[in-house]
Amino acid sequence: MTTTPDLRPDSGFEQLLCSVLPRLAGAGPLDPALDLKEAGLDSMATIELLVRLEDTYDVEFPEETLTAATFATPAALWGVLNAQRAVAH
Repeated sequence: MTTTPDLRPDSGFEQLLCSVLPRLAGAGPLDPALDLKEAGLDSMATIELLVRLEDTYDVEFPEETLTAATFATPAALWGVLNAQRAVAH
């Protein structure tokens, strides 16, 4: 059986982003097009976010996905995460 990736982030994804980027907490629904760099995602926060995503969703991001484009917006990051979830399961 093949699973279809969910196009909308789950609440855990949004909470995880807010925990790494405190500026997002309490700002209302997460805008899928939000510029994560402008929201405070620097290199250290990117590493923390990556580790938390891999642990929480039991996936591994391949090296070729570790690009600025992957971490540009919540929608881009969720898309890559979902692709890895589909491969892993």
